[in-house]
Amino acid sequence: MHEDSRKAENSDEMTCLDLELRLLNQKHIPTKRKMKMKVLSLCVTLVIFLLLASVADAKKKRGPQCSVCKEIADNFHKGIERTKKSGYGGGNTDWEEKSLGQYANSEVRLVEIVETLCLGETKECHLLLEEHEELVEEFWFKSGLEKQKEPFFNYFCIEQVKACCPNNTFGSDCKQCTGGTERPCKGNGVCDGGGTREGTGKCKCHVGYQGKLCDECAPGYFEDMRNDTHTVCKVCHISCKNSCSEDGPKGCDECKEGWREDEELGCQDINECEQQQQCKEDQYCTNTLGSYTCLSCNSACTGCSGHGPDKCTTCNEGYELNGTTCVDVNECEGEAGAILCKEANETCQNIPGSYKCVCPSGFERKGSGCEKIQKVKKEKKAGKDSKLNRKEAEILITIFFLMAIIIMFSVVSKVLYHISPFLISIPVVALAGFVYLLASQYD
Repeated sequence: MHEDSRKAENSDEMTCLDLELRLLNQKHIPTKRKMKMKVLSLCVTLVIFLLLASVADAKKKRGPQCSVCKEIADNFHKGIERTKKSGYGGGNTDWEEKSLGQYANSEVRLVEIVETLCLGETKECHLLLEEHEELVEEFWFKSGLEKQKEPFFNYFCIEQVKACCPNNTFGSDCKQCTGGTERPCKGNGVCDGGGTREGTGKCKCHVGYQGKLCDECAPGYFEDMRNDTHTVCKVCHISCKNSCSEDGPKGCDECKEGWREDEELGCQDINECEQQQQCKEDQYCTNTLGSYTCLSCNSACTGCSGHGPDKCTTCNEGYELNGTTCVDVNECEGEAGAILCKEANETCQNIPGSYKCVCPSGFERKGSGCEKIQKVKKEKKAGKDSKLNRKEAEILITIFFLMAIIIMFSVVSKVLYHISPFLISIPVVALAGFVYLLASQYD
């Protein structure tokens, strides 16, 4: 009986253990997924970090820009020319040997030149010069009087600093550009990175050319001439849609919109203005190559066939047709002006397409009519203004005298104070009385 009960207990224990294991397994399912996601995110982060590090390393390894080095070479040549003429004259090597003497190859002259190599240039220029200044000195003392621009550029920028390449070569190893060093890109394009340590060496074609060597004509251009070394492309006529075989409208393979094909003449412009009305009533049509433009009629017209009042078909309000031209109607003519401008002292003034009522000279607008300007009022106003000006002047003079009296009283007070402190009350009372009398004048 005991054995049976133990078996039952063991069976119960196993059942509980199995249940716990199952629960643990179920709990670990999302945990495993989370772990996988964490590992994946770490891998992605590591890859991004390595890529950024490689880019940064590449930037560090990349040499200085050729354009910066060229600036130094240009300024070096300018410095040589400048120091030839700064109080020494100069012109050629023989002259330098005779006239410049020791100064020609001196360190003094070198310092004058080096000081202006990066004058006003970028930060990169100063860093490059600081790093390689000894090369400038080496070239100066070894090259003698043959300090021309080209030798210095070749020595400094190409051979030593390795910032540039010879013409029509590119990249870190100065490889030949596409098409060779003599005429890269068949002379119809430029080498990407040519003359520098950068770029791809591929051709960037001029307008009208395409292809690896820029020896093919782009859409809208035709081949005018070709031989073993040269290809010349010319633009198609304005009337051609996409392509052509020769110059002029007859060379078009297809006409553009706004052009029609003629068997003898090729593509010819369509005059849209001869067709149905293209523009609004107050506009007229002007034909252009392949299209048309709508322009506004003259202000005298409500409808027109062209520019100016003589091209009106109907006249605007305030105008009347005189022959073939719309002319302004003078609404103020005769007795009409008095009827239109009937308020007191008004006069009628004609303006293009209309009129306006104005006050004559010597009158001003008052209400709906015009009244004569009263000169007395102006005189009174002028008198008032002059009175104000006089009063302002009096105030300024009074302030000046008041300041002078205050200074005088302060001096007297100091003297009296040294005699007896009680005597200082005398000038204080006197000053207070003076201020009171002065203020009473402006009540």
